[in-house]
Amino acid sequence: MILTIPSLYQFKKAVLYPRKLYMRHKEKFEPGFLQKAMELHYYRPAFYRWCGAVGANPHLLYQANISADSVVIDAGAYIGEWAQDIAARYNATVHAYEPDPRNFKLLKERSQHSSQIIAHEFGVGERGESIRMALEFLGSSMFSKNNTVPTAQVEIRDIVDVWQSLGRERIALMKINIEGAEFPLLERMIETNLLEKVDCYLIQFHEWHPGAYRRRRRIRKALSNTHQLEWDYHFVWEKWVKRMKND
Repeated sequence: MILTIPSLYQFKKAVLYPRKLYMRHKEKFEPGFLQKAMELHYYRPAFYRWCGAVGANPHLLYQANISADSVVIDAGAYIGEWAQDIAARYNATVHAYEPDPRNFKLLKERSQHSSQIIAHEFGVGERGESIRMALEFLGSSMFSKNNTVPTAQVEIRDIVDVWQSLGRERIALMKINIEGAEFPLLERMIETNLLEKVDCYLIQFHEWHPGAYRRRRRIRKALSNTHQLEWDYHFVWEKWVKRMKND
């Protein structure tokens, strides 16, 4: 019999399970997005801090030093709400990448109302490939082990090829929320010297991904060479901004 050693994430969830049950009873959220999000984050303090921060500043995920001349990458665009807000706020060009065909249909409809949003029906990653993706709308992922949801064959393109197709030396803002695929994507950007060519990052790292803690530390160490951490809600969202040369 082969013994499987639980990951740190699995160990944490097991240890904190009694607290999760207590918080579930205490909060008594109505079914919906907030309840699902709280369950996913097992009522972690970091997620509460994030909710408080967004309550105090609803524009937290939409603030960046960009303009109408800027090009933005939205990796994991979902149905395009963030892309639409960024395009409307700054009149910037947003390249929105979404491989889930159901999400892309809604993203495409949204992009038809804004000439600043360019919708792409593929994901960005470490290499070009065709993969099976579990379709869970907000949480669609190539790494999901949920066998109860539908799947689809989707296209992923190498970030290097995607970057070249944009014809830009620098990208003003890059939002990354791709359900575990952020780790190989950012590692690919490190090895190809693309990491430093983005002025601002909004990243959602996913704690459940194998090796998440170790890989996140390495990526953040690489980011710290050229970028400043502006704010961080542990494994929820974090923002990195390019350092000025005299910093």
